[in-house]
Amino acid sequence: MSNSKIISITGDLGSGKSTVSNLLCQQLNYDYIYTGKIQREIALKYNMTTLELNKYSETHPEIDDEIDSVLKSLNTATNLIADSRLAWFFIPKSFKVFLKTNLIVSANRISNDNERKNEKYSSKEEAVNKIIARKTSENKRYMDLYGANCAKLNNYNLIIDTSFISPEKVADIIIAEYDLWVDSNECAKSFISPANLYPTKTIKDVENEHINSINSEKKANDYFEFPVIAVNFNSFDYIIDGHKKTSLAVKNNIDLISVVYKDENDWFSDEMTCKDKILSSINKSLFYEWEKYNLFNYLIYPQL
Repeated sequence: MSNSKIISITGDLGSGKSTVSNLLCQQLNYDYIYTGKIQREIALKYNMTTLELNKYSETHPEIDDEIDSVLKSLNTATNLIADSRLAWFFIPKSFKVFLKTNLIVSANRISNDNERKNEKYSSKEEAVNKIIARKTSENKRYMDLYGANCAKLNNYNLIIDTSFISPEKVADIIIAEYDLWVDSNECAKSFISPANLYPTKTIKDVENEHINSINSEKKANDYFEFPVIAVNFNSFDYIIDGHKKTSLAVKNNIDLISVVYKDENDWFSDEMTCKDKILSSINKSLFYEWEKYNLFNYLIYPQL
């Protein structure tokens, strides 16, 4: 049996969900449903503005139930883009897309968005802290209410880092992978900017990693197709395996590389979890050394 023709879009604040959703609708000729539209329709039903409805919903959980019911009803729909935090959860047969972005890029996009006048930041530190706090709060709320773990990246079919690529390229990747998924019923891929991956090894250890000589474009493409293993921990992605590949990608200005995510509680070795490995390995000096070696600068460092 083929999959339903529904693409659910969720992701980080400022990751371009609305822009990409609109592009997908134009290219696929699909209908578009999003949380704001659902809220407006419910507000109209109650003769309220959306602002009044948001305030009202703080003490009336049935409003959330009503929004959830709309999303659940979409399971029988087709040719649809559903842009909502929990669309992936309430429409389990959809093609589930998660858009990631760098925290600084996210803050800049939010600050420059005229429709988000209440989401302005006085400093980079304030922006990062508020974005992380909001994401943590939302994830906890959805976990408590529904058992929906939005932070668990293997809940999604496709993860794309939108930090440094155009919305058009994001839409093209989604359509290509979606077409494959419709035919095969299988997809579990992540495409991440190498400039957003943080090392857990020293440069000396990285240089000792063995790779075959890359002496042709085909070999280079084949090489970069093989995924880096990473762990998302406290809103940052850390390399568990594939430092040399990530380094070459940074030096060659490659936009995205294939990544497979392990859970932070997975075992790194017989003696430590991936989380333990990260906590025991990382420090600012390691990041500075990585930047110098790869001739680039991170937009932000993890908070240690």
